[in-house]
Amino acid sequence: MLSNSQIKHIVSLRQKKFRTEHQQFIVEGVKMVSELLNSEYKTIGIYGVEDFVKLLDYARSDRQPATEIITEIQLQKISNLETPNKVLAVARIPKKSGSGSGSGSAQLNNKLSLALDNISDPGNLGTIIRTAAWFGIENIICSENTVDAWNPKVVQATMGALFHVNIIYTDLENIVQEFNAKNIPVYATALDGKNIYESKLSPNGLIIIGSESHGVSQEILSLTEHKLFIPSFSKGAAESLNAAVAAGVVCAEFRRGR
Repeated sequence: MLSNSQIKHIVSLRQKKFRTEHQQFIVEGVKMVSELLNSEYKTIGIYGVEDFVKLLDYARSDRQPATEIITEIQLQKISNLETPNKVLAVARIPKKSGSGSGSGSAQLNNKLSLALDNISDPGNLGTIIRTAAWFGIENIICSENTVDAWNPKVVQATMGALFHVNIIYTDLENIVQEFNAKNIPVYATALDGKNIYESKLSPNGLIIIGSESHGVSQEILSLTEHKLFIPSFSKGAAESLNAAVAAGVVCAEFRRGR
């Protein structure tokens, strides 16, 4: 049975300031919590209705906290979903890895990484994280004004992919300058860029995806040598692609033939 203070704490994690203060976030649903328990993330607490245990994969249950059985009514109180799905867990936000000037590019030299410049929509960020994981891109570097990856809507949209990538929040300008100093290719999507289907793409480097409404900022573009454009094949097409769709097209093209 959950206490009122536990309920208040879990509900507070819907807000970024409390997630930051406690360095915790919420994960909901049988599939998502199962992914959490089979990852390297630290689980703080697991709260579920009585019959959820049968549906959960406990491959690493020896390293997880005991499950607290709660009622459907209590689950509705702490859930951020319109239709709660049997279980909610509270997990620890991992410590920053490779963030800040002087350390960002060192671990990324021989890898293909994704950078996000001011992505504001939680659904888009969640989909981008899911897409990156699909294409084996382990590191996602987010500008400091990109939506919080631990936002419940982002977490849900990743469908568990969040637990298989490394999320870094830092100053993108510093990161791009570090890559440039080491002659590691930096690519950015831009309307005046070169046709991506006609471009020679490196197997390693940094790919920058811009915001939904403004694209990659001019400050970042001014530091980027390789600009890429996804051409439209329809005269009646919209002016631009959704950020998550663009990220999917770009990631697929970088991985094609490799």
